Amino acid sequence: MANMKDETHELATFLSQLTYEQLPQEVVDIAKASILNIIGCAIGSSDASPRLKAIAALLPDKVLENSSAAQAATIWGRPERTDVETATILNGIAATARDYDDTLLRTVIHPSCTAITAVLPWAEVHHLSGKELILGFVAAHITGSTGAFSAAGGIAKLLQLTPDQFAAALGHASSMASGTRAMFGTDTKTLHVGHHGRNGIVAGKLAKHNFGSCPAPIEAWARLVSTTVDTSLIGDLGRGGPWQILTNAFKPYPCGIVIHPLIDACLEVFGSFSVNGSVKDKEGPQDLNDLAEIHVTANPQLVRLCNVRHPRTGLETIFSLYHGCAVALVYGRATPAEFSDEVAANDPLVHSIRDRISVQTDSKLRDDEAYLTFTSSSRANSPQAHKTVYIKHATGSMQNPMTKAQLEEKFFSQTEKYLGKEKAIKVVETCKNLDSLEDVGDLAKLLATSQ
Repeated sequence: MANMKDETHELATFLSQLTYEQLPQEVVDIAKASILNIIGCAIGSSDASPRLKAIAALLPDKVLENSSAAQAATIWGRPERTDVETATILNGIAATARDYDDTLLRTVIHPSCTAITAVLPWAEVHHLSGKELILGFVAAHITGSTGAFSAAGGIAKLLQLTPDQFAAALGHASSMASGTRAMFGTDTKTLHVGHHGRNGIVAGKLAKHNFGSCPAPIEAWARLVSTTVDTSLIGDLGRGGPWQILTNAFKPYPCGIVIHPLIDACLEVFGSFSVNGSVKDKEGPQDLNDLAEIHVTANPQLVRLCNVRHPRTGLETIFSLYHGCAVALVYGRATPAEFSDEVAANDPLVHSIRDRISVQTDSKLRDDEAYLTFTSSSRANSPQAHKTVYIKHATGSMQNPMTKAQLEEKFFSQTEKYLGKEKAIKVVETCKNLDSLEDVGDLAKLLATSQ
């Protein structure tokens, strides 16, 4: 073990020495888009139940009344300001509350929430530039195998730590990396992002003062959580290899990404339903009353992650493939409004559709791929009884990504209620020109509300 290659230190050395000028333009562009996306998700969940509970628990003793006070950070979508660590927790909870953020499909990890909710408040209170924020965010993505590593990497970069200090920060993060799938659908799940963001800040600050750690900490952590893990960390970094952030996929629907191909298929069928008795499709059910069954074939991850048949709350709907299908068929859309407490508990038609869904898995299918067969009750004995829809690549996947226009519409739909249209437009423009921003505090000011 004493002679074991320390890949954590190699990674830390690369990141410590990385400069903004080394970032390809496509990396800068997707970093800007990712930052905008997460800000929108957080502001859109300003009054989400977990966020309000956390504010009640954490904010009374942490509010900084003087908005110009040193170390005062913005709570996005709120008028209050607080210390950077508390702001990171509260912004992180909001950013992930509706699971509307982004995903690395290769790992089904949400890479940006913890990164930006840690580095943006830090950059704000330390009056760093937009370029410094982008660089810290990209560094956080590269280390983003879990939230604590992501935040620690981003803060370490903003602190300009040496390679040894950077590696120590990742070591501290390895002892603060936690979170379980058992918490899906609960308030605790939303805490993962804010908790890891705060831990990353602590890790970076300690490392700055030479608080030491062990060699190869990420490798040790990887062996702890899996017996069959590839501990190779650096790959082609620095040698023209792929940038992690370029595989980031933005989510068009506020639920587990493995549900997205199902929603696409159900929206397609919703569009084929008859209107006022006029038959639009010669196959399958003509409307919801004629829908006997939906049979889903998809990757095993779908059932592993999102198999809640009858969610009772909005938080639980995020992990329900049955709910995602049902609301797409009933409402013809899948926005945060359809993944709410009200729809989860009180829509009898949605409940009925959930019970008509059966699922089988096929490991040969990708996470963004699915077959759905819709069966008609009125055509039960006809060759036209069944309509099968195949989704090769779900909306929001790498092969079928959201457009810039769709991403901006997603942002506006979440933020105008809280910021107003004019301010929301300013946030979009500021993020587009983030590389020319002298003080990130100017962006953060736009994220606060007046009351």
